[in-house]
Amino acid sequence: MKKKSLKSDPQVLCTKLDGWLELSTYSLKIVLLSSQFKINSKDKNALLDVCLFIVSSYVKPWMQCISAVKAPYQDLSFLKAMRAYENIDKNISKAVLKKFTQHLWYLIEEVSMLSLFDDEVSQESKENIISNLSKDSISSQEKRYIPSKEDLSGILYEKNIEDFISSSSKSLFSRLKIDDSFLQESPASWSNNSSYLEAKVKLSTLKTVNDTAERAVKLMQDFHGLITIEEEQKQFLLRFVQEHRKIYPDCKKKKTLKRKYIEDP
Repeated sequence: MKKKSLKSDPQVLCTKLDGWLELSTYSLKIVLLSSQFKINSKDKNALLDVCLFIVSSYVKPWMQCISAVKAPYQDLSFLKAMRAYENIDKNISKAVLKKFTQHLWYLIEEVSMLSLFDDEVSQESKENIISNLSKDSISSQEKRYIPSKEDLSGILYEKNIEDFISSSSKSLFSRLKIDDSFLQESPASWSNNSSYLEAKVKLSTLKTVNDTAERAVKLMQDFHGLITIEEEQKQFLLRFVQEHRKIYPDCKKKKTLKRKYIEDP
């Protein structure tokens, strides 16, 4: 029987967002264990290209992707990083940008206001955000930022987070019933401003929709039909598992048994 050869095209891997984590982990494992089996130089070089992208550019944004507060600035920073990545690997840069520019949910005017509560955004940018709140609305896009051809040709990668802000951005506060009186003060004093701190605590609980949805889908895949096929019991099981994971985020057998032994009188 003819052996199947390993096919690894960096451009193909980087355009498959579904299951990307599994593909990334699989690529890293193959490279780390490449001395244990035969792999031709072409496939190995392609995998090395993917692993370089993962380690240098992908790990940090993926680790922080669940935080809605960090999403706008992080998405814009990732776009710029991927544009600069063409100096390292043009194929991967092109593939990632093509896919990622279709998912700019957090660069619309209203949601971009979350950047005010992101510690990675500079004080200068936050001051500019406040200044831009007097600007007329700059876009009619309500659900997702869709870059124009002009944007994709280079303008998008020169923008700062405050460039996505307008008078429409303040609707975020009214929608979430947040006191925005802190906007009357300088960002330098916000660390001691009660309204800002309360808003930050409230907004820090927001999760990105796509990440939460992916976790819910994974939960359903893991338990669908495993214990029961009755819909009512299935929904109860999923809620129970989800609640259990919140209470015991690290529920490995060894640690669970140790915890029980310590808690027992």
